[in-house]
Amino acid sequence: MRKIAAFLIFLLAGAMVPAGIVKAEVTPVATFQVVAGQPWTKEIPGAIVNWTGEFDWNGKGWEATFSVYFTETGYQHGVSATENGFVDSDGKYIWIITNLQTQDNPETKELGLMESWHDLTVKFIDPLTGKVIIDNDFNGETYTLRVGDNIDVSGELPDSNGYEKTVLELKDIKTGLFGSKAVLVLHHITAVSGTVEVYPNPGYPPGTELGPGSENQTNEEPKIPPLNLSTPTAMIVVGENAAGTDVAAGAKVGIAVQKWIDIIKEKTGDVVIPGLGGLGAKLATLPSKNLNADAMLDTEVSDPGKIGMIVYSVGGPAANQYSAMLNNRTDLPVRFVKENDRWYLVSKYGDRWSGSYGVIMIIPAIRNVDEFKESLMKGNIKIADVLVAGLDRWGTYAACDLLKGEFLKPVKGIQPDKDLMSIVQLQAQVLAMFADPFSIFEIGFDPTKVPITAIIVDKDERIVKVFVG
Repeated sequence: MRKIAAFLIFLLAGAMVPAGIVKAEVTPVATFQVVAGQPWTKEIPGAIVNWTGEFDWNGKGWEATFSVYFTETGYQHGVSATENGFVDSDGKYIWIITNLQTQDNPETKELGLMESWHDLTVKFIDPLTGKVIIDNDFNGETYTLRVGDNIDVSGELPDSNGYEKTVLELKDIKTGLFGSKAVLVLHHITAVSGTVEVYPNPGYPPGTELGPGSENQTNEEPKIPPLNLSTPTAMIVVGENAAGTDVAAGAKVGIAVQKWIDIIKEKTGDVVIPGLGGLGAKLATLPSKNLNADAMLDTEVSDPGKIGMIVYSVGGPAANQYSAMLNNRTDLPVRFVKENDRWYLVSKYGDRWSGSYGVIMIIPAIRNVDEFKESLMKGNIKIADVLVAGLDRWGTYAACDLLKGEFLKPVKGIQPDKDLMSIVQLQAQVLAMFADPFSIFEIGFDPTKVPITAIIVDKDERIVKVFVG
């Protein structure tokens, strides 16, 4: 994770001590034992370290996630201790995790032709050669496996999460009277404990993930071009056939977001939102501050990742195709469900609402810095989706009006509601990306750590319930 420097730094093999540090002479500043689900807070020289209790699989290795307050600079950053070593965004320490212990919770399923499991559909079985072809209906990928083969499918299944490494194995092919079946195993591997060592940074660039063998790498990685200043910082998407109240509600959100953006530009970050220090300095480097929100119809959306940094989809799935696409995700804590021609809001825990209720749902679009970098290289700038919708026009209007009010609170010197603080702050943080896309990690919270959050509201704009994750 956070492989953002121009050069990778070599780590001495075996002991995982960073290059330039002689392991016989240098001892860690601190050594921590970390256990999943057991957060704690400790103090080390120059920093207050909060262990979140969470391990993540980033596609390349395990990382232990911390929130660290650096007392010398006053900045708070998300920090990941990785197996190769990671330099925090203050450039103060190198964080390494060793002695990782993992556990596997495998699932096994026998599938015949055209049978599906976790959106994996068996399309071809050859018992003679031991070959099976599997389509991933969730992401469009096709896997060809032979008996004994396995493939990392982390993040590629509808119920994937960032906490586990998911491996698909073709264990066997069974042939009987009624044909052949592929014996598939999904290995759900999670990290349960480890040791974190913190070393002084001898001068490597902040935000660098170190890696074995990288001392031979002398070519710069492809540079990410600066963002076009005409890029919408926010895009409001409304249904082409939506009711007039949905359009009016969307306009409320758009106007409030634009007002918030204008205040940030004018006051250069001197607002009541904590954590936005330094934003003004970033914006001052821009040749222009013509940063605006925009709007479009759902039928005009052809490439969702490129239409805006934060995309607000107004109106429910019946009236807005973009909302319908978001609602089809299986990882949402709350979804719109239609039963007997009537729409309900249903949580994954079984809560149900009908009538004039709405939802504001914050859905992050990036999970780690590597994914963010890849997205930017492809021209994808979206940081998050925000679904603002109701079961009827009054529910949609209430959700939009509540969100509008939260964006206008800082203008009046009032802090937003804690459940909506993340989207208000994130809408400000994305402005820093025009100076440098990775500046979003230097101001405010780490956007890769924002959980999916669903806020249920009633027609009187009161928050009824909040679901996280």
